Amino acid sequence: MRRSSNAIFKYTIILGATMSLSACNGIFENIYDNPIETEMEIKENKFSQVKTVEYTEWAYIDLSARKVTTVQIGEEYENQIPEEWDFAIHRYDIKTNGGAACQTGYTSIDDFIAAGKLPEAGKFVEDEWTTNKIAIDMSGMMEGNIVYTDSYYNTVLSGWLNVDTSTMPPIYTMSSQVYLLRLKDNTYAAIRFTNYTNAKGIKGYIDFDFSYPIEFDKNN
Repeated sequence: MRRSSNAIFKYTIILGATMSLSACNGIFENIYDNPIETEMEIKENKFSQVKTVEYTEWAYIDLSARKVTTVQIGEEYENQIPEEWDFAIHRYDIKTNGGAACQTGYTSIDDFIAAGKLPEAGKFVEDEWTTNKIAIDMSGMMEGNIVYTDSYYNTVLSGWLNVDTSTMPPIYTMSSQVYLLRLKDNTYAAIRFTNYTNAKGIKGYIDFDFSYPIEFDKNN
């Protein structure tokens, strides 16, 4: 059964929150960029320029079908969420469809697959329910008002990009690690995020390499 994205909007007042947020208009230079049209490309083992600029949308990824479905956040849009999807991206936040994820020690998908070793079950982290991580309206940030939506959130996959707002402009650092996603049907996908901008440097256009499905030697 597909979990609902639950679009109950929660208004939270954050005082002095400028150091903890990954996006803002104005004071945070280049964090909240105006979207421009960039063509998405999907190849056998790569998604390029998946648009996640808008705070009010989730991009649902179906690895088997090599497909992206973008859906607005809100109860009235829930019927547009595809029946089949593996993980979804909101800006840089990620949730899974009843799955779990772990970060491997590899920076190459080929090297990880060649090792042929499945990480221990205890290393996989399932999504958690959050009320204060998925920001959908940043327009009131300077007044200390941020609008969040309740949603599931995977802390491991969402760690693919760190946004350090302690300096101006903020520093964006990708982990470059391979992540292993265990889908709800107990199949596995290896994912490595490689980019978060388009050719003009506008943020919110994500590239990632992947391999799915991955077979593991049970004797290894």
